[in-house]
Amino acid sequence: MKRLILEKILAHTESGYDRMAEKFSGTRAFFWRDLEFIKDRITSGDKVLDFGCGNGRLLEILKDKKIDYYGVDVSQKLIDLAKTKYPEFAPNISKTSGQVGLDFPENSFDAVVSIAVFHHFPDRNFRLDTARELYRTTKPNGKIIITAWNLWQKKYRRYIWKNMALKIIGRSHLDFFDCEIPFKNNSGEIFTRFHHAYTPQELEKLFSRAGFKEIVVKTINNKNMVLTGKK
Repeated sequence: MKRLILEKILAHTESGYDRMAEKFSGTRAFFWRDLEFIKDRITSGDKVLDFGCGNGRLLEILKDKKIDYYGVDVSQKLIDLAKTKYPEFAPNISKTSGQVGLDFPENSFDAVVSIAVFHHFPDRNFRLDTARELYRTTKPNGKIIITAWNLWQKKYRRYIWKNMALKIIGRSHLDFFDCEIPFKNNSGEIFTRFHHAYTPQELEKLFSRAGFKEIVVKTINNKNMVLTGKK
């Protein structure tokens, strides 16, 4: 994918989440039940990175554990909501540029969690560089938990097929298995968000190439692909 197109998609994703921050936060006031198993993977005392933290909802299932929490997100409005909701962690919640590169030293975190983020990343090289950055900041033997939407569900497949058809006739700037899905915010504005449709094999290969090991990928309730592994 051309760099100019990649940058445009990343900027559009950032502005889109700012525009829909209130609705996004309202529909995610509580953590998805299907993913509550994550709390069993986190140990009291862990230093945790929430990569793409949104409104900080991961803290809902970790509130009974004493952790050193850090959250980053591209949306300033979601960061503001997270800081307001969890003031005790506000100094550790910050906006990230959306580019590859995190402002943390190597081997910083016992656990890195990223919920519904990686499907928004365009370009295979950008995705790999980002996965490698998470590897860099994870401690040796540290844990990683990644989720991505299963876009092969019936309600999303049509967007994938649409992009494929446009790609074949030269009318799409996206890659195969990419798509744009419309979303409506609380003001009634409709805009699209970029998504990449992973297969379990692709997701496993991505994080294996980044350096992680003992990787397992499962699809839960046909909704979410969940990858677990360690450094």
